[in-house]
Amino acid sequence: MLSRRSPLLIAVIAVAVAISLAAPAAARTGTARTKMFHFVNDYRREHGRRSLRENVDVNRLAQRHSEAMATQRVLFHSSSLSTKLRAEDPSLWGENIGMGTSIWNVFKAWTRSAEHRQNMLRSGFRKAGVGIMWSRGQCWLTMIFYG
Repeated sequence: MLSRRSPLLIAVIAVAVAISLAAPAAARTGTARTKMFHFVNDYRREHGRRSLRENVDVNRLAQRHSEAMATQRVLFHSSSLSTKLRAEDPSLWGENIGMGTSIWNVFKAWTRSAEHRQNMLRSGFRKAGVGIMWSRGQCWLTMIFYG
């Protein structure tokens, strides 16, 4: 027999299920972001550069870009990056994008590309943001650097 509380109970259960499904995706993105910062900062230190500091606002910019690339299923650079970073007052900026089956694979591809390697090692860069979107077994990655 259904009581008057049944619709409320169903709503509570639905919210709990939605939260439990969303949490692993957010945790996976957070873990992947931490890994990418670790890979890039270790690489920078190996080459005598200072570690980059993470900026959560720039993480959000990078995340939106990674989501757009995954949705469109094509790699492309951000448009008007200088305008999007205006609040950070940067004197220089750069962006690496990539897609692969793992964070490590994208990072290793960047180390083999002169342009991507230059962004990772540029001494004038002090901060960065990372966005990662998993879609169809691929991670779509954006890393925005600035100084």
